Amino acid sequence: MRSVHIIWDWNGTLLDDTEAALATLNFMIAERGGTPISMPFYLDNFAFPVRPFYDRIGIIAHDEDEWNEIAREYHDVYSRQAVALNRGAFAALEHAKSAGCRQSLLSALRQDLLDEQARGYGVAGYFERICGSDNLHGASKVERARRFIAELRSSGADQSFVLIGDALHDKEVADALGLPCVLCAQGSHAGWRLREVAPTAETLEESVEMALQITVA
Repeated sequence: MRSVHIIWDWNGTLLDDTEAALATLNFMIAERGGTPISMPFYLDNFAFPVRPFYDRIGIIAHDEDEWNEIAREYHDVYSRQAVALNRGAFAALEHAKSAGCRQSLLSALRQDLLDEQARGYGVAGYFERICGSDNLHGASKVERARRFIAELRSSGADQSFVLIGDALHDKEVADALGLPCVLCAQGSHAGWRLREVAPTAETLEESVEMALQITVA
């Protein structure tokens, strides 16, 4: 029997870090003498890759060295913010497990940080594979996702993949790989943006139900 394999996004999807991200950016904006941005502005405009958004809010890098320094600054400030799992994260992971789904984690976060966070929040055991980035740049996940899915498919198991995320870029990744996608409006993007491009759930448990319906249909 073909199994359902859910590919979860991390930041903003399972991890509730939107307020932490906004607080980090506003700290960096203030350091540069700019005007803080509001949560509604963030939800309506934030996007991946992050660099064009940073330019828009006044966190500008003129070359790659400056961009590397901005990435380090962001993660230094972010690491001091309070974050937790999104509400319903454990319930959603358990629901998927009980339904017989295989589960993996795919993120733009650097691999060592992703591994550490997944263990620290007690969810690493739910995932067959945890795939992060090799940098802090918040760039596109498409090429990494393509390699990741190829590795999962090489296992020989008959699987139907579905991606669950919280951002327009998650839909872009799914489209690039020819996979179905469910978005959850608990994270970094306003729900109206998500509903324009993909089936959108209001909660993580609902996103699992929608993912099962899509893959079974």
